[in-house]
Amino acid sequence: MNYEAALAYIDTFINSEKSPDFSRQARFYNLERISHLLACLGDPHRRLKVIHVAGSKGKGSTAALIASILTHAGYKTGLFTQPHLITPRERCRINSRLISEAKFAEYVDRLKPSIEAITESESTGRVSFFEIYTALAFTYFADNAVDFAVIEVGLGGRLDATNVVDPLVSVITPISLEHTAILGDTHEAIAKEKAEIIKPNRPVVVAPQIPEAQTVFETVAADREAPMDGVGRDFHLKRKDWSINGQSFDLTTPSACYSDLFIPLLGEHQAINAATAIACIERIRQEGYSVPRTSVYGGLKAVHWAGRMQVVGESPIILLDGAHSPTSAEVLCKAIREVFCYRRLILVAGLMRDKDLQAIGQIFCPFADEIITTQAFDNPRVTPAEEIVGAWSEIGTNFHVRPNVREAIALAQSIATTSDLICIAGSIYIVGEAMKVLGINEI
Repeated sequence: MNYEAALAYIDTFINSEKSPDFSRQARFYNLERISHLLACLGDPHRRLKVIHVAGSKGKGSTAALIASILTHAGYKTGLFTQPHLITPRERCRINSRLISEAKFAEYVDRLKPSIEAITESESTGRVSFFEIYTALAFTYFADNAVDFAVIEVGLGGRLDATNVVDPLVSVITPISLEHTAILGDTHEAIAKEKAEIIKPNRPVVVAPQIPEAQTVFETVAADREAPMDGVGRDFHLKRKDWSINGQSFDLTTPSACYSDLFIPLLGEHQAINAATAIACIERIRQEGYSVPRTSVYGGLKAVHWAGRMQVVGESPIILLDGAHSPTSAEVLCKAIREVFCYRRLILVAGLMRDKDLQAIGQIFCPFADEIITTQAFDNPRVTPAEEIVGAWSEIGTNFHVRPNVREAIALAQSIATTSDLICIAGSIYIVGEAMKVLGINEI
């Protein structure tokens, strides 16, 4: 099949990223199908040295930072992330290069007989969209004999399709209340789901957490005799300077001191993600792999992670960010105050149905001078633009509604002056559509 046919084939399978009621279909959450599928493919994941990354916030950024350092050190490094912004090929990369359309189609063709061989049953259900991408990535990485595979968890940890791996190192970034219908409605419950990527006798790196979550991770790590490093406990970060181009910081670790590290990413949260990445790298070193100090510096400086506090325009400034939870909204607003000077902030916002609209509105509405609500195209999970205004109408004013991202951006640009800031935020799908509208193709 060609690339378009491959995409069309995958799209016929259950896609939790676009299913508004997937949380109620508990039978779809298990590791039986992915284990069976991978067995049919020769268990490619067992041939990989995996760095497994879970968390609520910053897991994609942290995975990208780890992969960039390893690539700079000369290792062939696979990176599996989700969701994608512009093309599904973003989900599967080697040394920052996206899988080609031809290879993507070739691997879907190869996987298809195994996918079809797994019959649907009442106990497990049909193979999912995400499981196919996971199997494709593992197979592609194994065939290309990558030295390391940095694998981002899709959702949760315990029953995520990626959790069939025996990782070299596990990493858990900060957690917050998310996907509560699936993962639980307390930080402790969500932490227990994430903690299931901690494997016996395998090291784990944990980013700063709230106390309830930290206690869960420490308990699970101790029970499984998994050596644990904590950012903020064992790794100490000191931010120094920041600008629209990035930020510098110092980091003290149990074995080294790094001065004047630089990342071209904005916000204190990204400095924490970078510190977490370095903690992972130090664990990889302890496992016997060489990663030069210069590659820590070079890998951080070279990282590119689109759609996260990304500046894509000037006069007016246009900023993209996938802030889709109360916590990430707070982080975004804090970073904007810290980095940018502007007259008015014009917010273009779109969110999915499973998000806490009221809590996000409490943060965004007082912060923005004008708010344009919109919605992603052809996604049943979207919150209609009018519904966002309805939820926020008692919190803020100056609302505008546009039925799609193109019209929302056009309105923002028409009312903005050169001294204003246009922030396009919310769902990562809104950010991806905005990139297409603005003609941004570099991922």
